[in-house]
Amino acid sequence: MSTLVLDGVSPRSRTADPVTSVDAGRDAQLTASQGEVLSMFHARPIDGFADHELVEWAEYSGSRYTPQRIRSARAELAEKGLLEHGEGDYRKTPTGKNARVWTLASKED
Repeated sequence: MSTLVLDGVSPRSRTADPVTSVDAGRDAQLTASQGEVLSMFHARPIDGFADHELVEWAEYSGSRYTPQRIRSARAELAEKGLLEHGEGDYRKTPTGKNARVWTLASKED
């Protein structure tokens, strides 16, 4: 991520990215896309999703977000501690690779 601050806003892009990427990062609707992704996890709390499944679910449900934004929102939610990956919890992608399965974070009080 860039540490450069323009107009009082930190862009969601790398320092070497062109200005178009900085502008796109500014336009990303983080809260709305994260909310949509979180609602998908609430609809399927036990099974969870690998990223490719999450993108398929979003496309099937008519999401207006790109696959990249869906995956980024999932990563942001994991970074916030709202989603977790269980050790050894993987599913195969359509190409046969292992993909992490993400679920709602368990609440430990």
